[in-house]
Amino acid sequence: MCSFEGLLSFSDASRKWGLNGSTLRKALEYGKIVENVDCKKFGRDWVIKESVMYREYGNPKEK
Repeated sequence: MCSFEGLLSFSDASRKWGLNGSTLRKALEYGKIVENVDCKKFGRDWVIKESVMYREYGNPKEK
């Protein structure tokens, strides 16, 4: 069984952490986050683990 708990779309994660929309794509490109380990693409949408966002960017800016 696949659980989607703890997963965020790149756009939701960017909004929640107050990041520019391209920040996560650039982090993936530069190796800060790793495809199929930290994040995964489903169709045209990327999802990232919430734990990775905390690890790389600290606490969210959105309350």
